[in-house]
Amino acid sequence: MPPSARPSPPRRGALAGGLALLVAALCGCSSSGSSTPKADPSLGDQVGGARVVASQVVLGTVAGTVHQPGQRVFKKHRKAVLREVGAAVDTWLDGGFVGVDYPRDSFDQAFTAFTGPARSDAEKQKSLMTNWRLRSRIEEVTVRKRQVVVDVLAPRGHAVAATARVRLVFTTAGDTQRRVVVAGRLFLTPDGRSWHIFGYDVSQGGSR
Repeated sequence: MPPSARPSPPRRGALAGGLALLVAALCGCSSSGSSTPKADPSLGDQVGGARVVASQVVLGTVAGTVHQPGQRVFKKHRKAVLREVGAAVDTWLDGGFVGVDYPRDSFDQAFTAFTGPARSDAEKQKSLMTNWRLRSRIEEVTVRKRQVVVDVLAPRGHAVAATARVRLVFTTAGDTQRRVVVAGRLFLTPDGRSWHIFGYDVSQGGSR
């Protein structure tokens, strides 16, 4: 960046109770699957004339599948878990940052995959959890990187919780031109065939 450009300090927020901390610890401590991330690519859509880049969703660590039968069970459901966790995370990334038109007044679809308490907390931190500060000063965004690494807690091969490690990088155009980085962890739990975000530990920063 030019010598005169100074990165703005990152803002950080968290909603993580005992269960979220347990999920983070268990999902990040061991791996009984392949050490090579498995990608689940998908095509982007069109929003406001610009292509929306889909998240690259990859498998990180798997905790709990100690025995070979458990590994086989999880392998059978791996693609579905990545797809469903990725879909939940993408509702936040699209609704809060890169899947909406600008300028705008609100981000009312950003937290549809959040549980009630998590959504309430996130709405109070909308300057962190959405592109709120820049919403009326930009015309469009361009995604530079969008990756989700999913760590799974799967006792006996059945996924019961997940931690999504997210990194989103995008640039803005309009009155304010900036590079924005959103990074952190989302904690998720399954409900039938869908997953819900019940906690988070997220930071957001940028530079002109």
